[in-house]
Amino acid sequence: DRIMAVVESEFAADITLDRMAKELYVSSSTVSHLVKQKLGISFYRFVTQRRLIEAKKHIEKNVPLESVAVQVGFGDYSGFYRAFKQEYGISPRQYRNLQEQM
Repeated sequence: DRIMAVVESEFAADITLDRMAKELYVSSSTVSHLVKQKLGISFYRFVTQRRLIEAKKHIEKNVPLESVAVQVGFGDYSGFYRAFKQEYGISPRQYRNLQEQM
């Protein structure tokens, strides 16, 4: 639960498996195992999904897409674009356009 709370509150920060392990005084493999056991996905996928959920909120508020990427913790727009498209099957711009049509 502590892992989930940290990711929830600090998703835009540089959250790594090693950092989480140090904060919890356990090994990185323990953190990885706990997340996989509880959520059925990897630690990094969990962090990415949390960031993308927040990104959708920013996109809906018409925040510039490049700013969205940085605000939710992606290093650059291309990484954000790839993750968004992989997760949702459309680009961030296509998502914005769909939201504007509603």
